[in-house]
Amino acid sequence: MNETHDPRPVGRPSQGITKKVSLTLTKEEWTEIEDSGKTVAAFLKDKMKKQPDVTLSPESKTQRIPISYPRPLAEECWDTYLERTDEQLPSDIIDAAKESMFQILYPNQAENVIVEVKEQYICPFTGKRFGSMDKLVSTAIPTLIQWATAKINRELERAAKREKEKK
Repeated sequence: MNETHDPRPVGRPSQGITKKVSLTLTKEEWTEIEDSGKTVAAFLKDKMKKQPDVTLSPESKTQRIPISYPRPLAEECWDTYLERTDEQLPSDIIDAAKESMFQILYPNQAENVIVEVKEQYICPFTGKRFGSMDKLVSTAIPTLIQWATAKINRELERAAKREKEKK
């Protein structure tokens, strides 16, 4: 019996190389990581990207603030997503989804993302919370593609319906 194997990867796509690491930090440094509300990995990634530490006062439940996450990083997430997906998506859907992302995350051609923050990054598309902007942007891409696909399909259906009514 011949078995064919599906070449598509199973599970979530890799986000990088995983290495086991042992960290020796002071009690104050561990407290800083714990108080951030982020995972150790998300905390370290943010520090490596030199993103500003967002500390909210107890009175302030959430804030919309600029986050140091330049447009090229979001573009890089798009490229990574498109390289890893098996879907052959029409360029109009990709363009519509990208336009939506950049209009909302980078209003008025802002250099940095502006999102609501409450110990984590809150996605303006889904309301879900993430420990890093990389994860927020990477997760938003398939959602935006789905929305752009649905919108374009609705427009095509309406146009076909109008054409049919003309006859």
